[in-house]
Amino acid sequence: MRLHDYLERISAVGPERAALQPTALGADVETLRRVHAAHRETFLFENLSIQTGGRISLALDDLQRKFLDDRRGGYCFEHNTLFAAALRDLGFTPITQLGRVRRGPPERWCRTHMVLRIPIGPGGNDVWMADVGFGSIGLIEPMPLRDGATSDQGGFEYALRREGHLWILSMRDAASTMDLYEFSEDPQTPWDVEVANHFTSTHPDSVFRRTLTIQRTGRDERVVLRNDVITRYRDGRTIDEPLERDRLHAAARDLFGMTLPDGPFVFDSYVAGV
Repeated sequence: MRLHDYLERISAVGPERAALQPTALGADVETLRRVHAAHRETFLFENLSIQTGGRISLALDDLQRKFLDDRRGGYCFEHNTLFAAALRDLGFTPITQLGRVRRGPPERWCRTHMVLRIPIGPGGNDVWMADVGFGSIGLIEPMPLRDGATSDQGGFEYALRREGHLWILSMRDAASTMDLYEFSEDPQTPWDVEVANHFTSTHPDSVFRRTLTIQRTGRDERVVLRNDVITRYRDGRTIDEPLERDRLHAAARDLFGMTLPDGPFVFDSYVAGV
């Protein structure tokens, strides 16, 4: 892991990030919190590789090239795989879990999201959950993996609850409360993650094929582009703005600093009913 390059990249903005040097960081809750938040506010959540017909590689060299050299982002498997590698180099022992996003009918929920469980301290008895890859409405900071734990972050209140063998993360904004995803504590192999990544990036019914999305997360505002809508989250409130197709490239550039190719994109075939 190119840890120095990673820390330099996520230290680029804000006074709190200025001291993110390996020698100053221990494998403790404060380091986890700082690096988690810095990662979230630095890297975009985006699926341009899928939308331009490419494949998603989870090889560490490929992720470092994409995130650090090309200054891109990615989706959950990419974000959390890179983040886990950085945590290991910092002395943590992250454990990979796969979760089911609670979107749509329950019979279609499947393990298409990646979450990290982080034991900390002597004996690893202080357990935290980390997730830098759920997009704009996801956690900014990690949470203690404890039934009933809550955390106010960037205008949203997150809550964890235990139902049988499942952990469920929910989110409350100014209008409503919704479950985001569920996960269990059974550890996953790297090949489990590869299978989930392949399904999520290639299956014709995957939202990542049907939707072009770019998302940026900050504490004061979270901004999302999905096909023809720009959504802004401020103080737990949602503002939607329709986006004409001829403004797509300008919006990607002005809001996210991304240069889009001319296309066509994969989602165009769904819009056209092909």
